[in-house]
Amino acid sequence: MNHSSINWPNALSEKIFRQKYWQQKPFLVRNFFSKNIAKNLPITQSQILRLSQTDFVPTKCVYEGKALHVKNGPLTPTFLKKIESNHWTILIDKINTQLTYADRFFHLFNFIDIFRLRDLMVSLSNKGGGVGPHFDSYDVFLVQAYGQKLWQLSYRFDHTFTNNPDLKILKYFKPDEEFLLNPGDALYLPPNVAHNGIAVQDTSITYSIGLRTPNILDLTDKVFFYHMENISFDPDSLLDHKKIKLSTDPMTFSDQLANQISSKISNLFPKSEEIKKNLVKSITESDDEILDRIENNEISFPDFRFLSAKNNLNINPSMKAVFWKDNLFYNGEELNLSTLSAKQHRIIKALLEELITKRTISVKSISRIKSPDILEILFFLYQQNLVTFKYLSI
Repeated sequence: MNHSSINWPNALSEKIFRQKYWQQKPFLVRNFFSKNIAKNLPITQSQILRLSQTDFVPTKCVYEGKALHVKNGPLTPTFLKKIESNHWTILIDKINTQLTYADRFFHLFNFIDIFRLRDLMVSLSNKGGGVGPHFDSYDVFLVQAYGQKLWQLSYRFDHTFTNNPDLKILKYFKPDEEFLLNPGDALYLPPNVAHNGIAVQDTSITYSIGLRTPNILDLTDKVFFYHMENISFDPDSLLDHKKIKLSTDPMTFSDQLANQISSKISNLFPKSEEIKKNLVKSITESDDEILDRIENNEISFPDFRFLSAKNNLNINPSMKAVFWKDNLFYNGEELNLSTLSAKQHRIIKALLEELITKRTISVKSISRIKSPDILEILFFLYQQNLVTFKYLSI
């Protein structure tokens, strides 16, 4: 199974990348991963084909007839057989949530803020396959895993789309430069760079690591949603109609009533610290578009303790988690660690950071735990199906 790691060139580092290229300009890195990635894939061709026939994650196939067409998944064997002679590309979103080793590959990109990690999309194409010239509103790393793909880039382009309602394909695309990617090569693209990928061999597998920039309007909506959920009934929030004089003109909305309602609404607004907490909850919300396949067996705490002494404890790939104010926030929830002693807090935080960054807590790390309280926290996460002893495959 794949144990890939990033190979930064001598003239490049995580720090230099963030300073010179992040959200500024495209950058091609040859051999960003070992060329052996093609022999030991985190997501194999057979897994892609099997997942494309399930409803676990969003899937579509873009294939060429007189024009480009889209077929949304699940795809059937009959359909896949039918398009064999066409140029086609199968795309599966959020594949990191479905396969343990895809999830670990995805999180090699933790050198960007972890909350920015959007998803890992995989594309499988035959020779000539592609999805047409387009642009994205987010940052992306395009990693060639198998075969070769030609990428054409355009920086100043006409934003007119073709009449195809299923695909936002640029009608007038003229490349400014192009790169041929081999297994292990990676191409970074900041938002709004037009690009067109064309497979040049019979089998091409590309991993697209999407990185999001949070949308302030979406976050505002979610922050207030969490706040409104926690507002309890309070008589002080009711309007005092006895203090409101009737208007001399029934068709007029009085300033007195407008001021009173405005004041009541202002008092209901969340304070700064609550906004921050709800913001962190928002960026860790679970994804409704995916099927969470982790369902742990019901076991006792002694059984959990016994199993954790012999097995690594793996993260549920669907789990989204970050730390804030020394507490763990996961899938829109908060795990309060304030009741622990300072020593216990240091230990559990180190374990949870290992879980989030490495996607597993090793037996060696768990064996050092002496406090039942710390194991109880891990057991709670197990009961919530957030950690598991399983490996996800298909």
